[in-house]
Amino acid sequence: MKKKGGKFILNRLYPVRYLGKFKEGFSKPQLFLMSDGKEYLVKFKENPQGTRVLVNDWVVGRLAQLLGLPVAPFELTYFSKYDFKKFSDLYRYGFKPGHQFASKLLKDCTGLWEPRSNEKIVNIDTLPGIIVFDYWVNNTDRDTGNVLLEKLSDHTNYLHLIDHGLCFPGYANSIEMLKQVPRNLLNQAAHTWAVSQIENPKSLLKFTEKVLALPSEKILSVINTIPDDWDVSSSEKKALYQYLLSAKKALPFLILKFIDKYFDKDESDD
Repeated sequence: MKKKGGKFILNRLYPVRYLGKFKEGFSKPQLFLMSDGKEYLVKFKENPQGTRVLVNDWVVGRLAQLLGLPVAPFELTYFSKYDFKKFSDLYRYGFKPGHQFASKLLKDCTGLWEPRSNEKIVNIDTLPGIIVFDYWVNNTDRDTGNVLLEKLSDHTNYLHLIDHGLCFPGYANSIEMLKQVPRNLLNQAAHTWAVSQIENPKSLLKFTEKVLALPSEKILSVINTIPDDWDVSSSEKKALYQYLLSAKKALPFLILKFIDKYFDKDESDD
């Protein structure tokens, strides 16, 4: 991905074949075979949930990558007017050409509601970080369907995080909504499950320190990669940046509150 004249130019990933509408998702994601030979779920501009869910998926996904969390592989892709004519079904959903958010389709996966969740998860050590991260970005949608377990060849599982469209207060990223950092617990089903898998709650505090140590410049650089045609103004980008800095400051309080509610005091003191 490179930038030219204020616009992103993508020459690596482009649509090859339309595979139809994906069966789930309020944003009406579409399934495509892309130029790398892999299948992707593509969220489009002007989907029913709004273009801002693409912004959130992109920004939150990039931040998760910076912190080493197992977010499912994703890319920016570009659908031209020619692509829309070629795949004319896209018009009937009200989508618009331009940059879109493409998440690699993970096969042989289940959510946490399946019995597979009782089998060995090779990256189980990421659970404290997932909880802390969700509190930083105010992820109100970490249900059991947004944590996928991929079956590996040795019959173990690898945990992937998906769908970050409903992060940040009000998730639409309005300047006014971003002025306030939530101070309440999120009460997410996946977090409750994760608590049962975490041996020492101090691991949440350790990852909190990792978030606090993330340089502001890196956060700003992620925000500056938002494509111009997703119509996020410079004022809105600034508000999002300031929110993430303020939320970092509030994070220790929220995580201590979380530990106090979900862990026994004896565990917290170990």
